[in-house]
This record gives sequence, C-alpha cells and structure tokens, in this order.
Amino acid sequence: MTKATSTRPSQTTMAGVMVMLAGFFVVVSVWDSVSRLRSIETREAIEKFLAEPPGNELSLSVESVIDVLHVTSMIAAACAIAAVALGWQVLQRSRSARLVLSLVAIPLFITGLVAGGFMSAIVAVATALLWLSPSREWLAGQDAPRPAQDRPVAAPTATSTPASISPPLSTSTPARRRPDPVTSAVVITIVTAGLVFVMTLASVVLFATQPDLVLDELRRQNPDIEESGLSEATLVATSYVSGGIGMLWSLLAIALAVLTGAGRGWAARGLVICAAVCAVLCVMAALASLAALVPAIAAILTVSLLRRPESRAWFSDAGRPPPAG
Repeated sequence: MTKATSTRPSQTTMAGVMVMLAGFFVVVSVWDSVSRLRSIETREAIEKFLAEPPGNELSLSVESVIDVLHVTSMIAAACAIAAVALGWQVLQRSRSARLVLSLVAIPLFITGLVAGGFMSAIVAVATALLWLSPSREWLAGQDAPRPAQDRPVAAPTATSTPASISPPLSTSTPARRRPDPVTSAVVITIVTAGLVFVMTLASVVLFATQPDLVLDELRRQNPDIEESGLSEATLVATSYVSGGIGMLWSLLAIALAVLTGAGRGWAARGLVICAAVCAVLCVMAALASLAALVPAIAAILTVSLLRRPESRAWFSDAGRPPPAG
C-alpha cells in the first residue's frame, strides 16, 4: 500500500470528529430534555399546544405527547451513541461503518430535530462529507485524484513533421480541478445555511400562528424578560426582525457558496467574511443556547477550509484573487 493510500486525509478526520462530537452533544441534549419532560412547565406548554390549532386536531392527551417525546428522545440518543462509535470506526478505515452510519444518520436527523437540536444535522452533514473525495478514495483504498496541474505531463517527442504544417501551439491553461477543501466548504455552507433558513422560517411561522405559546416559552427560558420591562409588542417586533435577518443571512451565505464553488474569488472573500462574523455572533449566542454552536462550528470550518493553501492557490489561478482572511 502506498503512502498516499495509508495517510488519512484531513477532510476525513474532520468529518469523523464532527460526527463524534455532534453525537455526544445530542446525547447531552437528550438527557437534558428527558430530565425536564415531566416538569410542570413542560406539561403547561403541552396543554396549551393541545388546546389551540393545530394541536387540538391531533386528539392526543398530555401523557400521550410526553410518551411520544420520550420515545423520540430515546431513539435519538441510541442513534447518537451508535454514530459516535461508527464515527470512530470510519476513522479506522471501515467502509461498512460509513454505510451503517449513513443509515443511522437518517433517523437521527429526524428525531434529533425534536430532541437533539441542530447537532443531529451536523452528523448528517459530516456523514455526507465522508462520501465525497478524498474520503471516498481513501476508504476504498485508492489514491485521491490529483489536480490537473499536479499530474505528470509527457515530454514532447521530436517528429519529422515539417514546421510549415505544424499546428499552432496553444497558450491556454487547462482548467484546474476544484480543490476538495473548497468543495467541502461549499457543501457545509449550503447544508448548514439551508437548515438555518428552514428552521428560522418555521419559527417565524410558529410565532405568527401561535404567538402566546412562543412568548410563554421565551419567558420560561429567560425569566429576566419580565424584570426588564420589555413589552409583548417589543418582543414580537424583535423576533420578526431577528428572524428576517437570519433568513436573509442564510440566503446570502448560500449564494456566496454557490459562486465560490464556481471559482469566483470575490465570492470566496465575501463568504469568509460572512462566516467569520457568523462564527463570532453564534459563539456569543451559545452562552444562552448550545444550539448556536452548530452554525458556529460550520462557519469556523468554512473559514479554515477556504484559507487552506490549495484553496487560495486555486482562486489565484487565472487571475482569481485569493480569499482574504
């Protein structure tokens, strides 16, 4: 086996570590959710949900909803524990572990949206990265494909063709293959920003249809709101504005990621700046909610991948400026 096939690519290590860390946080989140599942606050929230549309159309009791949430949480925890073990096995170069992890990631993503927050989405994204190059080649025991400019070029041989009929020499440079770190950054950004957009849109819709339920939850999670003297109108306006900014920011990140994948240097610079600002804001928001760590980790990975030497060299090719940090 050659050195190229025995050395684990950094993208594979990154994806495997993401799976294990995210799986661990899902277990912690499930433990916290289950511990509060039968609390008075949770029961009151469920009762209020079942008393108003669309909850009153489900024909469920409070105990039934609690049982459903409990089973869902247990499934998420079991899948998360399996994902941690399978993530380690993938780092040991097990193709079967990658396949099983892909199957486990589906129920983990679905149940994790209820019990594990955004962390289950990180497992799904990291698992998808394991099917991309160079992880795909490494797990298959093959050499990762090299960019066109790194491939050996055969030396020209002398021929007897008269100079008068020799074809003109081409001065164009063949298109360079997009580096894997750039592809990974694009995938991470599109998936994470897409999930943030969908979740934010769902929150705005829920707030528009069930404002009392959302306001009660905000007061429960932040008891200081009552003491701060903020009115309901202020909370409603702040929620709509923050939701709109979140959705616009997600769409901007997706657009920049698509243009970055197309080789636009200015888009890569914009994506680096966008991701850096997002990382700082999300780390600050993580003090109130651990769910904010998910986009923070994704943003940090995006900046790191786009700042790699091969990524900057690719954007520098054909007059493309490298992304600024």
